[in-house]
Amino acid sequence: MAKYPLIKTTLKDRLLGGHYAEGLPLPSEPQLAREFDVSRMTARRAIDELEREGYVYRVQGAGTFPTGKRFRQGMFRVRPFKEWARHPDHRTTVLRAMQIEATPEIAIVLQIQPGDPVIFVHRLRTAGDEALVIEKRYINGTLVPGLLDHNLSTESIHETMISLGVPLQRVEQNLEAVNLRQEEADLLRVPLGTAAFLLRRTTYSGQKRASYVNYWVRGDRYAFQDTFEP
Repeated sequence: MAKYPLIKTTLKDRLLGGHYAEGLPLPSEPQLAREFDVSRMTARRAIDELEREGYVYRVQGAGTFPTGKRFRQGMFRVRPFKEWARHPDHRTTVLRAMQIEATPEIAIVLQIQPGDPVIFVHRLRTAGDEALVIEKRYINGTLVPGLLDHNLSTESIHETMISLGVPLQRVEQNLEAVNLRQEEADLLRVPLGTAAFLLRRTTYSGQKRASYVNYWVRGDRYAFQDTFEP
C-alpha cells in the first residue's frame, strides 16, 4: 500500500480539527515530504486528493489553503448485506480475497503491527447490468483465520465473523462526497471524476478494530435516509 493515504488521512484529521488556520497556507510539499519521510511526489499526491475532495485549494505562487471545516451532521444507517443479497436481481462479485501482511498504513488503521496477517476483500455489487458499489475491506486476520473458506459472494462478512466467534459491538462510519478516480470509475463504468459517495466504516470487537472498509457508492443511484425522534 502506498504511503500517501496515511498522509492524506493525517492532514484531513488536522483540517477537520482546525489545526490549520483558515486563510493561512498549509506546509509546503517539501515540508510535508520531510515530516512524513516520503518523496515530494508522494506528498503532492496526498494534497491532490484533498483538493479533489474539496478540503483544500491551491493558489499559484502562494500555496495550498484549507477550504474550511466540513460539518458533521446526524447519523445514517446502511442496508445490511443480507437484505441486499436477498433480491434476485442483485449480485456480488469477489474481485479479490486473500491474506496479506499488514503494511505500516493498514497496521495503523487496524491498530496492529506491520506484518501481522490481514484479510483483504475487494467486492463489486451490481443490480442487473449496473455496477453500483465497490467495497475494499481489511480485516484483522488473527480474529478470523477461517474467513476465506466462506463464499463471500453470497455471505455477509459481519455475520460470518460473528459465526466464527468474533462479537461485533460498535461501528464508526463517515460519509462524504468524492469524485471517482480512474480505478473506481472503471469498475462502476462511469466517467472519470463522476461524483459518488465514499463511506468509510470501522467495526470493533471489544476494544479491538476488527474491520476497516471503504465503499464507493454511485451518487446517481443511491440516496441515504433515516428516521429518528427529534
